[in-house]
Amino acid sequence: MFIADFHTHHACPDHPAVLPHNATGVLAARWADTARRVADLDDLLAESGRYGVDLRVLSAPPAMVTPHGERTRPGDQRRLNDHLATVVAGDPARLAGLATIDAFGGEAAAGEVVRAVRDLGLPGVVVDCAAADGRLLGDPAARPTLVAAAELGVPVFAHPISRSTLTAEFAGLGRLGTSLARGTITAAALLSLLTGGVLATLPGLHVVFPMLGVAGLALAAATDEGALLSAPDRSAHVYADTMGFAPSAIRFATDLLGADHVVVGGDWPIAERSTTRDRVEAALRDAGLGPDDSALVAGANTLRLLGRG
Repeated sequence: MFIADFHTHHACPDHPAVLPHNATGVLAARWADTARRVADLDDLLAESGRYGVDLRVLSAPPAMVTPHGERTRPGDQRRLNDHLATVVAGDPARLAGLATIDAFGGEAAAGEVVRAVRDLGLPGVVVDCAAADGRLLGDPAARPTLVAAAELGVPVFAHPISRSTLTAEFAGLGRLGTSLARGTITAAALLSLLTGGVLATLPGLHVVFPMLGVAGLALAAATDEGALLSAPDRSAHVYADTMGFAPSAIRFATDLLGADHVVVGGDWPIAERSTTRDRVEAALRDAGLGPDDSALVAGANTLRLLGRG
């Protein structure tokens, strides 16, 4: 199977990855090495070769490269995207890139979406699923970005953030608390697109959420609005990345969204378990997927989202 990892991080050395707000001790202790790896393309490509990963989709979500409480400046977004386009052009067979966009930047953000796609050739965008001030992706401020992506036919990767209130409330759970906080805000962002009518009014929008926010899928599935997610005509194009390799979670997502709306995502280099060919094949097999559905999740869906298949 062709293996494509949709959830891989890379940022240019001039914009190093910043420690997530209220990060737990374990993550904080290894963050210096993590930030180094985010900027180390040679490390990434070497690992991809060792582990049999055919394609990496690179992204630097705004919250990863912007200090907490600050907005990602337009000039920084342009520089990040210019760098990414150069990196991808150097190895287009093994790399693709998602432009860094501050989704809550209104028309200016939409303009950068157009520039990144049309001028730089980047086949998608990555955004924060929510703003630090509490606004979710369904907020009107994010609509120009989503409209631009829908009109251009490129995917939007909605990446988790660490909201101060949730992270503090769940701090007693350690690293699981951090994951729960990030998963909760991701789930809320998905539900905001659903309840706000964004998914219904933008049928050309393709949005990818990490499996971390799977609770949003579960809640949506229990509502009348959630029928959009599994409608035969796929009137709402919501995708889940595996963000890990739990067979039961993969099975749930493929049952709800369809095997054609799930992609492999490893969260490199944040996650402790790397994406490997063996791990992907085992997870898809244990999820009970047949050869055709496994091929879709493993890489074909990502290729289609990027306009390569």
